[in-house]
Amino acid sequence: MPYRRMPVSIIDRTKVLEKTSEKATSTPADQWAISTETQTRLTTLYPAFRQEIAERQEQFAKQAEASEVENAQQVVLHRCVSHFFQVFNLAVERGVFSASDRLYYGLNANQSELPKLTAEQDLVSWARNLIDGEVKRTQQSAPEAPVIPVAPDMEPASEQDTVPMSNPSAAEVETELNKYIELRNAQSAEKQAFDAENKDVLDMLPEIDELIRDIYDEVEFYYRKETPPNRRKLAREWGVSYVSRPGEEPDDEVVEE
Repeated sequence: MPYRRMPVSIIDRTKVLEKTSEKATSTPADQWAISTETQTRLTTLYPAFRQEIAERQEQFAKQAEASEVENAQQVVLHRCVSHFFQVFNLAVERGVFSASDRLYYGLNANQSELPKLTAEQDLVSWARNLIDGEVKRTQQSAPEAPVIPVAPDMEPASEQDTVPMSNPSAAEVETELNKYIELRNAQSAEKQAFDAENKDVLDMLPEIDELIRDIYDEVEFYYRKETPPNRRKLAREWGVSYVSRPGEEPDDEVVEE
C-alpha cells in the first residue's frame, strides 16, 4: 500500500503549500478538508515562506555574480604574477639581473621554476612577496635570506640590479592584487548576506513542517471513510504526497463516485 511522505526539500514543501492553498481557494469553506485554524496559519505562513525563499534566491544570484567577477580577477592576477616571474627569470638568463636577486622575492637563488600559484592564499602571498621584493631590490636592500651560491653560468650583474622590472611591473601586479582583494571582500560580504537569508529560510522549516503535518493529518481524517485508493486520490488534491512501494500498482486516478 502506498504510504504518505513528508516533503524533504524546500521546493517540495512549497509545492504542498501551494496545492493546499489553491484547493482551499477553489473550495467552499464548508467543504474544506482542513480546519479553519490550519487555513489561517496557511494564509500567514505560506506567503512569508515564499518571501524568504525569494530573498534567498535573489541573494544567491548576487553571490554567484560576485564569485564570477572575483574568479575572473583571480585569473588576471595569476597571469600577472606568473608573467612577472617568467620575465624576471628570462632576464636572469640574459644577465640583466643577478640570480641572487630572486632572494628579494622569497625565492631560492637557483630557483628558475615558478612558485606555486594554484591556491588563492599562495597567489596572494607571492603577489605581496613580489611587490615588497621589488621595492627592496631596486633600492638594493640586503636580502634577509642567506645568499645561496649560484651556478657559474649565472654570474650576477650587480651594475644592473636596480633596474625595475617591466612587462609587467610590480606596480601593475599591485594594481591587479588590490582589485582582487577588493572583489574578494565584496564576494565575502555577499556570501555572508546569503548565509543570513538562508538561515531565515531554515529557521522557518520547523513551523512549516508542523503546518504540513497538520494538513496531512486533517485531510486524511476528513476522507477517512473513503476507500484507501480514493482517500489517497482526494488527499492528493489537497497536497498530500504518497509513494508506492516497489512492485505496487499505482492508485486509480479516477475518483470513485
